[in-house]
Amino acid sequence: MQKKNKIYDWTGKTILIAEDVETSNQYFKAALSRTNANLLWAVNGKDAVELFKNNKVDLVLMDIHMPQMNGFEATMKIKKINKSVPVIIQTAYILSGEEEKSYEAGCDEFIAKPIKFKELLTLINKYFKN
Repeated sequence: MQKKNKIYDWTGKTILIAEDVETSNQYFKAALSRTNANLLWAVNGKDAVELFKNNKVDLVLMDIHMPQMNGFEATMKIKKINKSVPVIIQTAYILSGEEEKSYEAGCDEFIAKPIKFKELLTLINKYFKN
C-alpha cells in the first residue's frame, strides 16, 4: 500500500523568497505550489527588506549570497522590523562559519541546498501549525 503525501494547506500565509538565482526561485515555487501560500520573490536582500516592510509576511526563505545586500544583513534588518517572523536561511555555499553567522544574524533555521521538497515542507510546517 502506497503512503499518501501529506497535504499542506497554508491558505492565508505569505512566504517571502529572497533568492537571486531564478532556477532556485522556480524550485521553491514548484515545491510550494500546492500549499496555497502566497509567494513573494525578491532578487536581492534590499528588495527582500522592502517587500517585508510593505507586505504581511509569515515566513522568509533567505539566500545568503545575493547582490546589493546579503542574506545576513537582510535577516538582521527584517528581525529589527519583526523578530517573531521566522527566517530560514538557505544556501548552496556551505563555507566554514556560515551556519553560525546565520544564527548570529537572527535566523531561526539553516538549510543547505540541494533541498528536498519534503524536507522544506516539513520545516516550514513547523512554523505554520495552528
